[in-house]
Amino acid sequence: MNESVDIRRIVREAINAPSGDNAQPWRFRVDGQVLTIFNVSENDRSLYNFRQRGSYFAHGALVENICIAASTYGCTCEVTPFPDTPNVTAKVRIVKTDATPDPLLGALPLRTTNRKAYERRELEQGHRNELESAITSEDVQLRFVRGPDVLKALASTLSINERILMENRDIHDFLFEMIRWTPEEERERTGLYLMTMEFPPPVRFMMQYVLRHWWAVRALNFLGLSRIIPKQSAQGYAESAAFGAIIIRGREDSDFLAAGRAFERVWLTATLAGISLQPVTALPYLWQRVRAHETASLSAKHIRLIEEAHSKIAQNFRLQGEEHIAMLFRVGYDGKPSATSYKHDPRFI
Repeated sequence: MNESVDIRRIVREAINAPSGDNAQPWRFRVDGQVLTIFNVSENDRSLYNFRQRGSYFAHGALVENICIAASTYGCTCEVTPFPDTPNVTAKVRIVKTDATPDPLLGALPLRTTNRKAYERRELEQGHRNELESAITSEDVQLRFVRGPDVLKALASTLSINERILMENRDIHDFLFEMIRWTPEEERERTGLYLMTMEFPPPVRFMMQYVLRHWWAVRALNFLGLSRIIPKQSAQGYAESAAFGAIIIRGREDSDFLAAGRAFERVWLTATLAGISLQPVTALPYLWQRVRAHETASLSAKHIRLIEEAHSKIAQNFRLQGEEHIAMLFRVGYDGKPSATSYKHDPRFI
């Protein structure tokens, strides 16, 4: 086979991988049968992306997509995570074998984030079993919490992130730097298209013309804005069938890449089952920053809020010892989102 052409085609078919704020922090190089994947750290400078772990998680999802796409052509992937090369997250050797297409292949172009409020019904046991069976690594666990009262309480905890967002200028400014207001702008630069956030028209207007300005947010916070928004977010989060968490013990870069690979299989399985999914993992990543005492951009008040939220999240998901959350998400039943994120063609160097 023509290795260079086929590998580039595989990457194009695999590029629909999730990343924080749709930053798509990756570049590629093809050398014969070997694909080298580079992390582009400047694409995601958010406080949430602690030590680039969020990006490494996203790279894991991308690597899993590549392995799934490669199976179309009877190929298998030999993945070397974090070889001793600056900014390289993985080298993937794509080898022609007698591999059969992965069952998740059809979900690759369909996977998307759905931020709507979902139907008021619990996650079906059969669907829960399917999602749990998607995890095949002993180093990665998937746990769910369900039940209206538990979901409501956890939703209220997770909405604390919206308060911090409205009170922390670094987080606020980065979010609005990443928002793309029109489809044309989204195609020019990677980022988060406003319509995918599922805000009603009045909120979209406020976002574009008022809330994007820090001075306006500060003024409105005196009137209670940063406490009103979390309440509204909590209502949406609570409209879920369940919350799930990808749980790991290790804190090496490779642990987050492996967790991303496992999570992508969960998400693709959900896609084929008609289950909507939204990552809501901001607070676990802020907790990692607090745990490491890298809090220069966080106020003492926000550190306390993050610590309190982490305690409640840990209790809900029964975290023990060195266990921690690499991804937290909500699932439910709602059909298609109002809009989907645009994926740029892969850049090869």
